[in-house]
Amino acid sequence: MDALLLVLLALLVLAARTFQLRHRLAAWQCLWHFRHGPITVELRRHAHLARLDADSLDYPLPREFRVLSLRLGGIPVWSQQAIVGLPAQVEARIDSVPAGEFDHLFERQFRLAGAHRPARLFVRAH
Repeated sequence: MDALLLVLLALLVLAARTFQLRHRLAAWQCLWHFRHGPITVELRRHAHLARLDADSLDYPLPREFRVLSLRLGGIPVWSQQAIVGLPAQVEARIDSVPAGEFDHLFERQFRLAGAHRPARLFVRAH
């Protein structure tokens, strides 16, 4: 009985995490995604005014957020987030900043051009 309760609790936590991530990232722009069987890898972005916990300023600043995620059968297994501060001049047009404008500020795996290399994620044994 205890084992069944633990399994049900684990499934409930997994379903809640899946719902939370899908709900949070649904409005974010998908830059690219790759699907190989049940495994999906995707890169999403969102730019808005945000104040982070570690900020020393009391007001939000323009930032771009990117999330690289791995899902197995639709269930998020792994994700990594990158945040870049944008220049203050971008504040007026934060909703219309193109994805490539500040792409060079991100690490390679979060970039448009260099990130989409799914062949390295899956190696076939012969």
